[in-house]
Amino acid sequence: FLQSLVAFDKDAVPAAVIKKISQLTPQEDFQPSRLEKVSRAAFGLCQWVRAMETYDTVAKVVAPKKEQLAEAEAEFNEVSRKLNEKRAELKKVMDKCQALEDKLQAMV
Repeated sequence: FLQSLVAFDKDAVPAAVIKKISQLTPQEDFQPSRLEKVSRAAFGLCQWVRAMETYDTVAKVVAPKKEQLAEAEAEFNEVSRKLNEKRAELKKVMDKCQALEDKLQAMV
């Protein structure tokens, strides 16, 4: 049983379940302080359920930000790639300029 809680896919909790949980958590009988007096196991499960609800709330805020980050990183990688191409082109031009300057110095 504990292993199933540890391995629980917290990212795939259906919205209907979260809705039921959000109706359950404010109830007086589902308060951790009250359950702790009755049963350590019930207290632990209560804490776990509340953590899953909190995780879902936070995940809804963080998910769009993760998508924005992925887009920004992809754009950054593309711009970096183009920058490196331009740096390589500049190096070729600078090497050619240096070769011409060396040739000019040799002629003088």
